[in-house]
Formats: sequence, structure tokens, C-alpha cells
Amino acid sequence: MPQQVTREGAPSRVLFLASNPTEMKFGFVEELHRIEEARRSRPGSFDVIPRWSVSLAGLKRHVTADRPTVVHVLSPTVDPARNELVLSDESGEPEYVPSAAFAKAFAGAGGRATRLVVINTCHSRPLAEDVARHVGCAIAMEGEIDDHAAVEFTDALYHALAEGVSVAEAFDEARDAVERTVPAQRDVPVLVAGRENPNAVRIASAAVQSGDESDTALRRPAQRRMRGAQARAAGTESAAPPHCLRIFCSYSHKDSKYRAELEAHMASLLSQGVVKVWHDRLIRPGTDWARDIDRNLDEANIVMLLVSADFMASRYCTGIELKRALERQTSEAVRVVPVLVRECDLAGAPFGQLQWLPTGAKPVKRWTDRDSAWTDVVKGLRKVVEDLSPAAARG
Repeated sequence: MPQQVTREGAPSRVLFLASNPTEMKFGFVEELHRIEEARRSRPGSFDVIPRWSVSLAGLKRHVTADRPTVVHVLSPTVDPARNELVLSDESGEPEYVPSAAFAKAFAGAGGRATRLVVINTCHSRPLAEDVARHVGCAIAMEGEIDDHAAVEFTDALYHALAEGVSVAEAFDEARDAVERTVPAQRDVPVLVAGRENPNAVRIASAAVQSGDESDTALRRPAQRRMRGAQARAAGTESAAPPHCLRIFCSYSHKDSKYRAELEAHMASLLSQGVVKVWHDRLIRPGTDWARDIDRNLDEANIVMLLVSADFMASRYCTGIELKRALERQTSEAVRVVPVLVRECDLAGAPFGQLQWLPTGAKPVKRWTDRDSAWTDVVKGLRKVVEDLSPAAARG
């Protein structure tokens, strides 16, 4: 009989923690999408709680308050010489967290509820060994792993976990996914046993684990490994449901962390199928990037502008994307929504007459609580969605 892993059949909680105080680009948002996709593939398997720009203090606070079953940690790297994880301090600057301090964040009651910690970051094995003393088990990287391989590892791991297999079996399938992506990096992911045997730890809720065992096509490992890849190759994962509004996000790459934070706070809209977001990080290798941008801009129902001095200085953002968006707003049922992320000179801006977000056009960066700022933005966005498509607003 499958082992029950949650009290009263409640779904497990996956706490997704990401910090990137650098200018380097990583597929952190794509990893969150893959975890959400796995959750949707088996409703009731687990819930996902995304947190961005997390500091050490924030890590402790979230582990204590959310009491997660799984903690998934993303960071630019671990300094292999000093075993320090790079997070973001309260002002958004790099915070170097020693391995012992990271592990101590799990030493309290919240950590005792955690059965798996995934540190999908280069050189993170020492952190996994330290944190495993406080949690069920841990997964980390011994050496460097490519960003694409790390995303595919996450995809395979959480699809398997969602279907009720053990952490050990899910880990093996995720390693196979790395081998298919970057064969030389298959052995970079490592599984560290802690207070529990990984072969006995299952993350999916008891209801999912004890489901219809005749569903062999979904439970067969080879088919489970290929399902997500086949769906993406066919383009089915990007197909928008009826009444789903398309959002095009125009931003400077120097504001990538703000775009990622906004997308995380839009999780409810995205999961309800109310909207679908597109931005240039979704351009696939080998495609005509300019044509992809033009096509998605022309198909958008809403164009969100993440405005800052860098946005205003970008010839592509203002000279091409903004120009086309304003043209479409004049002649078509398209809404242009400017979001002020960082204070800048906007005198004479061609979109100055539009309604701004957040409320009062107070820059997101100046809010004491960034979560409150983004919540205000998403509430405003939901009103736009309701105006454009009442049917979509009902989900």
C-alpha cells in the first residue's frame, strides 16, 4: 500500500526559492513553469509556492511559515572554495551565505517538515550534505551544470514526483534527462540521504499515490520521461485555451529580475488559463528572433511595458516594440499597460497619458514591500483582463 506523506490528505507544498543578484541570465522562470506543468499533470499532487529575490533571512522566514515538504533553491552559484551560496540581501545586492548558515535555516520546526531540499545550483553538494542532517534528503550538483540541463533535470524530477514515485526513482529519471541533454553531465546531480531513506520518501499526496493503478501508461517510467518533451516538441504546452488573453512583455534585459518577479506573482492568472505571457527569453535556439518578437507582439491582447531608464534608453524597446504596440492600441482591441519598475525621467514619453501601474505610479523598486507592489500590479492587470474578456476573467 502506498505510504501516506501528508496530513489528512492535503497536498504537499513545494517552496520555490530563487535569487539572482547578478547580470547573468538563467532559466529560473522556465524551471518554475516546468514545476507548475508537473503539478497540473497530476492535480492534487502538490502545491507550489514561488518566492523571488530571497535572502538568508527570507529563507528562514519562508521555511518556518510555509512548512514546505520540498524546498527548491536556485542561485547563480556556490563559491566552491568557500562553500558560500549566492543569495540576494534585502537591498538586492549579493549575499554570500556559508553552508552552515544555509543548513541552520532548516534546523527549526519548519525544517523538520521538509522531506526534500533541491539545490539546483553549481557546486552545491557541500550545502546538501550539511542540510541533509536536518531534512529527509537533499539533491545538489557536484560541479557545474548547464542551464538547459538543469531545467530538464527539474522537469523530469517533478513530473516523476507528481506521479507518486519515490525521490530515489525520480532522481534516477532526472539524471537520465540530463544525460539526454548534456551526456557528459549525467553524474553531476547527486542525491544525499538525510533523516529518511530516499527510496521511502514520496512527495505526491496520498490521494494521487493510491489512484487508479490501471493507469500504466502514465506510470511507466519511459513514457513518463518522454511525455513532457513530446508535448513541448508538438507545441502543445504553449497552446492557449479558449478565451485566454496573450500578454507580450516588453522590458530591458537589465530589468530581467523584475520581469521574473512579476511573472511569479501572476501565477494564479496563469494557472487559471486566463492569460499566457510571452517574452524574449522564450525564443528557442536557431529561430529568427526578430520574426518571433514581431509575431508575438502582433498576436498580443495586452502589451506590458516594464519602464525604467534602461527601457527608455533601449532603441528596440521604444523604437520597435513600443511603437508597434501604440499603433495597435489605436486601431485594434489591444491594451498597453505601463508598469514603472524604476524611477526615471518620463517627460514627453509617448505613453505618458496611459493609466500606470502600480497605483499612483510609484516605482516598484521604491516600495518597502516588493510583494505588495507586485500584488497591486497584478490586481490592476486582472481588471484589464476583465475589461477585455469577461469570460476569461471567470477562468
